[in-house]
Amino acid sequence: MEKRTTRIYITIFILTLISVSFALSFLKADVYNRTEIQVAQLWNDKMEQFKEGESFIYKTVLPIDDIDNKVIGYDSAHMQIEVTIDNNLVYSLSAKGGYLSKTPGYYWNFVSFTHADEGKEIIFRVTPVYKDSKPKGNFYFGTRSSVEHLIVKEHLPRFIIAATILLVGIILFFYVVFILKKVQQKEPLFHFTLFAIMLGIWYMSETQLLEMFLPCHVGLLYIDHMMLMLMPIPFLLFLQQIYQSKKHLLWSFICYANCIVVALRILLQLFDIADLRETLWFTHVMIGLSIAVVAFFSIYEVAKYKLTGQVKLNISCVLIILVTIVLELLEYRVNNKSTPYGSLGFLFYIIVMAIESVRNSRKVIEQAKESELYRKLAFTDELTKLYNRTAFNKDINERFMKVEIEYKVIPTVLFMFDLNDLKKCNDNFGHEYGDCYITMVSNIIKEVFGTDGKCYRIGGDEFCSIMDYTSQEDIENKYNHFVEAIQKKNEQEFVVPVSVAVGYAIYDPNIDKSLEETLKRADAMMYQNKQKIKQIYKNK
Repeated sequence: MEKRTTRIYITIFILTLISVSFALSFLKADVYNRTEIQVAQLWNDKMEQFKEGESFIYKTVLPIDDIDNKVIGYDSAHMQIEVTIDNNLVYSLSAKGGYLSKTPGYYWNFVSFTHADEGKEIIFRVTPVYKDSKPKGNFYFGTRSSVEHLIVKEHLPRFIIAATILLVGIILFFYVVFILKKVQQKEPLFHFTLFAIMLGIWYMSETQLLEMFLPCHVGLLYIDHMMLMLMPIPFLLFLQQIYQSKKHLLWSFICYANCIVVALRILLQLFDIADLRETLWFTHVMIGLSIAVVAFFSIYEVAKYKLTGQVKLNISCVLIILVTIVLELLEYRVNNKSTPYGSLGFLFYIIVMAIESVRNSRKVIEQAKESELYRKLAFTDELTKLYNRTAFNKDINERFMKVEIEYKVIPTVLFMFDLNDLKKCNDNFGHEYGDCYITMVSNIIKEVFGTDGKCYRIGGDEFCSIMDYTSQEDIENKYNHFVEAIQKKNEQEFVVPVSVAVGYAIYDPNIDKSLEETLKRADAMMYQNKQKIKQIYKNK
């Protein structure tokens, strides 16, 4: 289930990027500003406010001096805006995206002034695009540079936190891709990495700084929605992998439900039935259900299983996040002041769980290396570093392939080798020279046959090579190459002549019932070669 769900949400993510790219070619806010003056400064909200129909009205009288090259800055979200000075339209903001978007998105509005505006009444008519949208009501007055400076100063802590979360996610992504690429149990960290990246991007879009410096305001709105929609899926898959109740069907249900909601929201947007802002409640419901599922499995895990260190840490960090979110909401309700407590809680969670996940992945890597070492020792001959008899038996069995209901052998050729006069070398010159004799021959076998097959030491002085059968010509070339290599080695004058008996056989289903019988035929040919070599040395 986990791999299938991963493919689904990654596919949705890719389609989302394509959708955003397509939308950006059409979507933009229609802005009219009577002047191109781009200098401004901050001024706190001193606007008179009242409601007129569906619109919110903000008005004030401009100062009578020092107004030239000043601006009023206003941050809006899903608002259409008209600004008049003495009933003359000086600025407007409206959606211009066709059926793809009904909103201009998030926007920093700057209305600039000249000497002619001194002492005149300015009115902001702010009309929500959606019935449940409310204007923020924060106005800034002054030069452009000082306004931007103040806005950045106010929002920078959250932006830094969001950027840090995104940076941690990107670092983890490269760690997973390049360091853990051969580790099979990397899926939990992979999902956590995607969650961290999506969370960082979403928080950055929520800080309201990007729309001040980037021109694609509606695009930022799309990215904001997409990240919020997709975030629960990798987070749920991450928790599923670290919880012992991972096979419970409820995990599958909530993951698939999130995927369906993401696809549904995109389709409703593309077919002009309802835009992303109007279907936001779908995602809110799914986030609520996802939180309920996580709470259920956390309690279930505590009640039924012995908690692992990673699960304990995860539950503790989630509780810390809940505390920070509650503190942020209380501060906002009591003092009407936004704080970065919630984002700090998530940053703490991302960093702690990232460190824990990396630590666990390092354990997996070390265990894999240890297992690989034991496997290598189990299948490798210590002296020659060739494969041993155990590996030979294993590979022989694996060359069977199932065709319908029958087992057939992959086309195979077996070479058998036997060292001549090894006992004579050991008896007359010692086992050190005997080992040297074995090593010399094994190196030649590996050099000639190792590139196209696998080489084994299956006995004290017996070797074998398994290769895929290609043609009789290739076999004879290998055989001749080996004989030439042995003759060349004899030119170096070892303590005994280097002599190896060789035989080979090609698997023939009409003759051999198994590769063991092919091996016997190769061994018989090797024995004949051995007798021939002995006869040659006897005649000398």
